[in-house]
Amino acid sequence: MLQMRPGMTPFITDENGHVPMTDDTADWLVIVTREALEDIASPPDATLARLLEFADTFGDVATFKLEHGRAGEEETIWIQSADITEWRRAQADRR
Repeated sequence: MLQMRPGMTPFITDENGHVPMTDDTADWLVIVTREALEDIASPPDATLARLLEFADTFGDVATFKLEHGRAGEEETIWIQSADITEWRRAQADRR
């Protein structure tokens, strides 16, 4: 399971959120697209406050992608709106 890296703060650049995370094997940069930031909750909002509020959720989505072999190169994991939808469906199916 990915967790935020201690001492490293999430940030936004080029309209995408960036969350430095880590697991037992590597450090990861989780990159959250603007659309995913807007779609995670209502009303749509692509701010640093939204990124911080949902950082743990984005970590869960990134963990889901990592578990399914869908990490990017150079220890990056991109989170798009479709990834959030797929993760939510998988969570609902577990119940």
